[in-house]
Amino acid sequence: MNFAQLRAFHAVASHRTFSQAAHALGVSQSAITQHVKSLEDAVGARLFLRTGAGIELTPDARDLLPRVRQVMLMLDDIGARMDDGRALHAGHLAIGLCAPYVAMPLLERFTSLHPGVQVDVRLENSSALLDLVAQHRVDIAIATLRAPHPDFACDRLVDQSVLVLVHAGHPWWERKSVAAAELVGQRFVLREAGSMTRQLFEDALASHAIEIAPHLVLGSREAVKEAVAAGIGVGIVMDRELGFDPRLGALAISDADTSAGEYLVTRRETRSLGAVATFAAVAREVFSAN
Repeated sequence: MNFAQLRAFHAVASHRTFSQAAHALGVSQSAITQHVKSLEDAVGARLFLRTGAGIELTPDARDLLPRVRQVMLMLDDIGARMDDGRALHAGHLAIGLCAPYVAMPLLERFTSLHPGVQVDVRLENSSALLDLVAQHRVDIAIATLRAPHPDFACDRLVDQSVLVLVHAGHPWWERKSVAAAELVGQRFVLREAGSMTRQLFEDALASHAIEIAPHLVLGSREAVKEAVAAGIGVGIVMDRELGFDPRLGALAISDADTSAGEYLVTRRETRSLGAVATFAAVAREVFSAN
């Protein structure tokens, strides 16, 4: 067993295809296949199963993955500590985002300070992001949560709240807020059921015994914004994800609590290691300055 084998295993486990793993590491697919085969021989177990959708991890692979990722982060950490400036010159970091508007200043700062670290980013809703952290498929998630999740290390970065979106021709265009009862009868364009934005909104309405059936369900905030701008219905968005679209107006819900936090979420055992610890430190710097 050697580091090249562990590195190949981790790449396949993260990307779930041999071809994407090879691309991420800058090596041939045959090299990845050989490293994985050698590791399977060394541990005496099958690690991956090929399916029509890609690669599935066997129980042995799921057991091995957190240990391998921890080893890789520890090596990054040792390398940084041996450097006089304690700088992180190389490594790999997988990050999951639900709110790119919040995360992009942080990513810009981190990649500027540590250009040698390869950063892979994927976009999902908050509930999916927590699953990805638990499955060791991302090292860090920046997710919208009401409170810190007890199963993870969570750092609150910034507060957010849900706003109601309207288009320029809507009767509420000039208003700054709306009461929950006024939302009854509106045609709503909402995110999918796993969206924390939608969950916060529906919970706020439930506190007033109001239930709304969505007119249209879309899989991204950008799609919701476009649907609202087109006049299909009224939408919702977190306040820091509103942007600067002149076609859209935003209103607070005056009599409901729709607040949440944007959290940096990691596994506890990797929180203080390598690129994970460095990214968390940059996050504290960026958001303490805001």
